[in-house]
Amino acid sequence: MTDWSDESLGRRLATELPRHTAPPHLRAAVAGVAGRATARPPWRLPLFASVATAMAAALLFITLLPRGGVSEPLDRVLRGVVAEHTRTILWGSRTVLNADEQSGIRLLRRFNGDDRLNFLNAEPIYVDRRLGIALHYRDVDDHLITYVVIPGQGLTVPDRKRVQVDRFRPAVWEDGGFATIAWKQDEFMCLLVSDMVSPTDLARFKQYFLTLRASTEPAS
Repeated sequence: MTDWSDESLGRRLATELPRHTAPPHLRAAVAGVAGRATARPPWRLPLFASVATAMAAALLFITLLPRGGVSEPLDRVLRGVVAEHTRTILWGSRTVLNADEQSGIRLLRRFNGDDRLNFLNAEPIYVDRRLGIALHYRDVDDHLITYVVIPGQGLTVPDRKRVQVDRFRPAVWEDGGFATIAWKQDEFMCLLVSDMVSPTDLARFKQYFLTLRASTEPAS
């Protein structure tokens, strides 16, 4: 009687079936598949590199923003304005026709440049859920100056940051390589930002503030 148990069948297959050596190319193919299964998929390498680059850029960008209590509305506005200014430095500004109409802020008078400041262009700007307008200038020493007007509801200029500039008392911040001047003009918050932070540059930056304050008049 033939024994067809699993154990007996296994012994017969092991002893009676012929065995053949696998060709070299098959062994290499199997080894390659096994190696790829344990190795990191190649598509992850560029992905990880992109994520790392983005994280590094974000950390660098955060260090350029003014620090302070982010819960304060003006602090958020300052961060947004410096961010827009930095974007303009890195990638340039956009020339937008009828920027004042798109921003909802009319400029009854606008400073169009002189022998110290060259007017570049104007564009709508969106900062802390406020739609406004940004005017970009470049001075003779190649400093970019961004002048921003946004609705000023709920925003106040802190007395502790005010300085006397001629007959005006705007607030001045110096942080992260940028100087920012902020003041209220009617119902608007106006801000001027640049990288002019040295004592000599800051004195000249305040003169730019006087020029723009006297020659630019926003209206809703």
